[in-house]
Amino acid sequence: MSTLNSYLIQFSVAVFCVLPPSVLFGQQATLPIEAVPDGWYVYPDSKLKNPDEATLRCFNYSRNEWQVSNDRGNIEIERRLEQASGVTSLPSLPPSLKLEQGMPGRTVTAGLRTAIRYQNGWLIAYDAGEWGGGLWLTNEDGSKTKRIIDSNVRAVMPFDDGILVLSGLAHMGTDFGNAFIFSNPNGLEMPLQRTMWLDGEPSAPAIASDGAVFFVTTYGLCKITRTGELQRLISFPKWTRQQYPNSMAISPDGTIFIGMRMFVLRLRATPAGYSEDWLLPNDCRKFELRGLDCVCEP
Repeated sequence: MSTLNSYLIQFSVAVFCVLPPSVLFGQQATLPIEAVPDGWYVYPDSKLKNPDEATLRCFNYSRNEWQVSNDRGNIEIERRLEQASGVTSLPSLPPSLKLEQGMPGRTVTAGLRTAIRYQNGWLIAYDAGEWGGGLWLTNEDGSKTKRIIDSNVRAVMPFDDGILVLSGLAHMGTDFGNAFIFSNPNGLEMPLQRTMWLDGEPSAPAIASDGAVFFVTTYGLCKITRTGELQRLISFPKWTRQQYPNSMAISPDGTIFIGMRMFVLRLRATPAGYSEDWLLPNDCRKFELRGLDCVCEP
């Protein structure tokens, strides 16, 4: 398979993430209302309709960044620690792998997102932000390589009987994304089944119990069904574009939690789509910008 360059990728399909919630969820029953997680409260929606400039600046400068996870059906929210300089642990790599043109950095580990071993080869993904990234196949020892995608790889996930790859970049004035569905690798071959253009860089992916993949872009929450259909579920308010979602967790009843800067977003399915609750910790009932930090008070 020849390299898929970013320009061609963005125009390779005519599937857009724009289906209205009424179409997607008109036949669904309302799920039970889940209690707000301990230690958190729902910030009044009325205060988020038209936040003033000072409030927006506070949101954007907040040093509170929340990460969500699903621990055997229990949603956990933790403060996301800043990444330490350098990588503390790396996945195994094929022993003969050498730096290839297009790999970011000066070593094969720079910008490495994941390395997955298959029956007779490896799938190696890179994401170094503005410095580039891509997806490579190698043989078993890494002495032969083949570049598959030439843009930053945000996630590689099992999908039905193949692989879903989310790629893209949001940096300065650039914001694009793509989703690829491949067959499982076989040596240096990995047939492409489908390509989907996204409206922005994909982040915080999560797999639902039915095998569908949820993720967010700059503009909203999206879903790729097991049949490969791309759906837009909700659109985010403009003020969230600097909140940088980092993680997503789905509870057993289908409620979605998204960790980001300042807030945790909770989405509960309704017949009309999703209801949004913006959660803050109980010790952040008031907040104000002090210097370059949004300081919370009970």
